[in-house]
Amino acid sequence: MQGTPSTHIDADAVLTDSWFRSQQYGLERNADDFPRVRQGELADLIATHAGLQQFSQPIVNALAQKIADKQSVVILSDATGLVLNTFGDMHAMQKAQRFALAPGNLWSECGRGTNAIGTALAIDDSCEITGDQHFLTSNQNLYCAAIPLQTPNGQIAGVLDISGPAHFSHPHTLEWIQQAARQIEYLWVKQSLHPQQWLMSLHVQPQGIDTGEELLLVFSDNILMAANRVATRELALGAEQFGLLRFDQLFPLQEQLATSLPLPVITHQQQAYYFRLRAPARVHHAVSSGGDHSLPFSLQRDGEKMVRLLNAGVSLCIQGETGCGKEYLSRALHQQSRWNTGKFVAINCAAIPESLIESELFGYQAGAFTGASKNGYIGKIREADGGVLFLDEIGDMPLALQTRLLRVLQEKEVAPLGSSRSWPVNFAVISATHRNLAQRVAEGAFREDLLYRLQEFSFAIPPLRDWPALPDFIRRLWQELDGDARNVQLRPELLQSLAQLPWPGNVRQLRSLLKVLLALADDGEVLGQDNLPHDYRPPEAEASVMLQQHDEKLIAETLHRFDGNISKAAQALGVARSTLYRRAAREKQD
Repeated sequence: MQGTPSTHIDADAVLTDSWFRSQQYGLERNADDFPRVRQGELADLIATHAGLQQFSQPIVNALAQKIADKQSVVILSDATGLVLNTFGDMHAMQKAQRFALAPGNLWSECGRGTNAIGTALAIDDSCEITGDQHFLTSNQNLYCAAIPLQTPNGQIAGVLDISGPAHFSHPHTLEWIQQAARQIEYLWVKQSLHPQQWLMSLHVQPQGIDTGEELLLVFSDNILMAANRVATRELALGAEQFGLLRFDQLFPLQEQLATSLPLPVITHQQQAYYFRLRAPARVHHAVSSGGDHSLPFSLQRDGEKMVRLLNAGVSLCIQGETGCGKEYLSRALHQQSRWNTGKFVAINCAAIPESLIESELFGYQAGAFTGASKNGYIGKIREADGGVLFLDEIGDMPLALQTRLLRVLQEKEVAPLGSSRSWPVNFAVISATHRNLAQRVAEGAFREDLLYRLQEFSFAIPPLRDWPALPDFIRRLWQELDGDARNVQLRPELLQSLAQLPWPGNVRQLRSLLKVLLALADDGEVLGQDNLPHDYRPPEAEASVMLQQHDEKLIAETLHRFDGNISKAAQALGVARSTLYRRAAREKQD
């Protein structure tokens, strides 16, 4: 047993430690009750790991052909050691081996003791376990070599393994599997690269650039977002540094400038490399100043800042009155961020019954509770994997669920209700609330540690009544609702009146009113203040309509009754004095 070339592991010590752990787990060496998952659950697991399989399959197929003469198979497992796929000729193996290595078997150390898949996960490095080095006697006729596979953001995605009969010689198997893993991780980083990200290639020799042996680093602006395992090992990078570490911290003597020729560079640890840096198609991520995803208040600078924070994995908390556009802004940030290829998954923590919110967020296994779907449900958190999870009204989340949510955010894993296993997830988090979360913490209704985790950066949206250039925003909403497409126009005085209303329901209330106006309008109609529902009409506009309903005789009689006193006449008629004055002025002009 040996480590990758980038590490030096004492094979005997690793084996001794693994056997010690196996004993601590309480495993019986003669046990034959292998842990497995049900077929229905396996199908869900395989679908969840589509990315891992996508980047692995071409290389795994080639590897399976290389080892075919050794009656061996290539195994792809998830990060818990669960076999997802087996490649190669299973029929050439013994029946017991075929069963043990088939998809659905769990090969973690705690389940099967010392074995290549479980031990590779335990030490986060490659290893080979042959014959009686296996802890369980039932596995001692096997040879296995395995290496963990790393996602571009430094997390363990699964394990690549070769298993076959122990009586075959395997002088190069571990080397082959290490090479295959490097290829998979190399392609995964390259093909996951966003056009708006920087790609840096490094190697100790200039001719090593553009080969599968190079170190790859990916930056959003100047923040490290991804790397292959060769880079994380040689540069001593931990998964917790992704989204936080800056370019100038890694390379303090090097400017972040694109170069097409390999140039020398020194790392912060005084390591010498040659590098090439490719600039993104567009360096800056900014919320567009126009189009469907713009907002009327000054978000040009703040929006760009929030996108950069979101790209760096910083949790955003957006505060503001109910209906002021918190989700509208969050969707705009999602569209402009590196997470835009994933889903925007919104959940209203106040609208879902407390009895259902746990299953809605975390999902559930089939039969987990009465009324559960027979197919189970993966939950909103797993739906958001690779995208943005939007937690609206987070201040109203039940206290008991806050603990589970905090654990998911910290460990990046989620366990559905009724399941004994977890699924790795990676997403950005935006929360929104109209409540004072600090006050909720003081009241004991909100966890302080969750507040710090969700509110890494806080932004307050002003209420709609305080937005500058509000008529412009109303026009954009009108366009979104297809008002322009139907050639229904809003008069300038109507726009001005709408902009002056207090809007206690903010954007949500405004949008609802515009939908009503459009539904009642004919194509090509020009709408004015008299098209507004009575509750929305300004006092003077309402008075003008009311006054038109009074005939000349009634107005004259009322003025006569109050001896020409306009104030008393206006009060009796239910209109403003200024309205009667203007009426009188128009009559004089006529």
